[in-house]
Amino acid sequence: MQQQPSVIATGDFLYFAPAGQAFTVPAAGVVSAAALPGAADTIWTTFGLGTVMKPTTDKYEGKDVVIKQPLPGTGIIIPQQILRPDRGLTMEVTMNEFSRLSVAGFYKSPLIMLTDTAFYPLAGEGSLQGWLKRQQYDNTNGLYKVDNWWVDLNCTKMDVHDDNVVSPTFTFTWLYSGLAGSAI
Repeated sequence: MQQQPSVIATGDFLYFAPAGQAFTVPAAGVVSAAALPGAADTIWTTFGLGTVMKPTTDKYEGKDVVIKQPLPGTGIIIPQQILRPDRGLTMEVTMNEFSRLSVAGFYKSPLIMLTDTAFYPLAGEGSLQGWLKRQQYDNTNGLYKVDNWWVDLNCTKMDVHDDNVVSPTFTFTWLYSGLAGSAI
């Protein structure tokens, strides 16, 4: 692990493994919060989201709850304990690539497979759950962090730029899984 702080110019790549899809590495299974595909499984490239247009930032949201009690003999109420039971992580990213996942997420359709020739807006659950793999590279193309997070994927915007390039924006909400984590 890095001992001294430094400036890192980053490049991010995102991959997604949707819940309910089959995988084969490290062993045959079905994607769920309790089943994470291996790094070499082809599911990651099948449902790749591509490169991130803007660097990603994780946004922590939390709310402190202060438990109080009276100070003996004074009637003054003082904090006894601070709890942080409400917490969450979200990440919003704008992508360079337009994908089947962005169409399904934006139009709230079921997952669109490679063989599908049509999709059905508003026929899905509204968002997609699955494993998000984020690979971050430094300015020398060295891999410095890999995240695997069980998330809720939601495509919130489809911006069209002056050159007619579509850039979808995704919001990922971290959900709990004991398999989630990061490697540095």
